[in-house]
Amino acid sequence: MSVQQTVDGEGVLFIHGAGSRGLLWYLQLLAFPRAQAPDLPGRTNGTARPLDVDGYLEVLRAGLGPGRQCIVGGHSLGGAIALRWALNFPDEVRALILIGTGARLRVAPRFLDGVRAGDRETVEEFGAMWFAPQTPARLREKSLLLLRTTPPAVLLGDLSAADGFDVMDDINRLLLPTLIVCGTEDRLTPVKHSQYLHDHIWGSELVLVEGAGHMPMIEQPQATNAAIRVFLERLERGRDARPDDRRDQGAPG
Repeated sequence: MSVQQTVDGEGVLFIHGAGSRGLLWYLQLLAFPRAQAPDLPGRTNGTARPLDVDGYLEVLRAGLGPGRQCIVGGHSLGGAIALRWALNFPDEVRALILIGTGARLRVAPRFLDGVRAGDRETVEEFGAMWFAPQTPARLREKSLLLLRTTPPAVLLGDLSAADGFDVMDDINRLLLPTLIVCGTEDRLTPVKHSQYLHDHIWGSELVLVEGAGHMPMIEQPQATNAAIRVFLERLERGRDARPDDRRDQGAPG
């Protein structure tokens, strides 16, 4: 595979987070047109049975073809799936891109209880936590539409899967190139979660996106895509995937 193919997203699989769909990655799919961003089960009709992180992983592996190696990128719950993939099937993961996620994801009980009770205000509150306060409304609405149209049972399943995820004692076993991206104003998975990943995954790179919340790939797509692009270029050329830590200024390198 050429450097250009990798930088165009060849072999990259982006996994969305709770209550969303593959369209969450639309700004990355424009920047990396060869990448894939599938929907997790149940997004359209809500008939899929609730799955935990391992269950979602098996669905994705079946769709991709078990044994096929890829670069796995995940946001929030998608990052949990990516981490589990790398831990359970290390030969299938060439590298990791982890955005707004952690080694353990705990969901506030009020979100679980509210979604379980069918409270739409809880869904709106959860969606409001996705973004930094200064994020323009036009950027918020595209993502919130995905959340609002996610069947309640599927959203509850997503949140329950995230709440039950914990690999804090396992991630030090990971020995593969890893890019970790987090918004400095992320209120759902604050910077300390990404710092923990960085401290325990040898050779990882941590990029903090200034002013972004839980959705840096939407709130600050130029900075996020630049970090991904440099990481993919470095990966394909076989260079060290851990430059000095830095706060992203919009164009890493």
